Amino acid sequence: MVAAQNAHDGDAFLACFADEAVVRDEGHTHVGTAAIRAWFDEVTRKYAPHFEVTDLGSWDGEPVLTGMVSGNFGGSPIELRYYVAMDEGKIVALKIAA
Repeated sequence: MVAAQNAHDGDAFLACFADEAVVRDEGHTHVGTAAIRAWFDEVTRKYAPHFEVTDLGSWDGEPVLTGMVSGNFGGSPIELRYYVAMDEGKIVALKIAA
């Protein structure tokens, strides 16, 4: 997921997600691969983000990636956490939070 995001490769990024996955970012919820793709394309176009993982932990048994996100936005870089829920090798939920 991180490599695909940093490469701004929408197809590779989307391949990490289950069909009905949910992404929560910036106060918005995106459900399903079409909505996630639209979100990814918009974020990539607006911010050109790059995520450098600084820590890998867990919360409730699920991975939490902490890192610095830099890009074309005020306050760059910023530390964010990616809370990831997995099922059968696919991301079923992703929450991005400060």
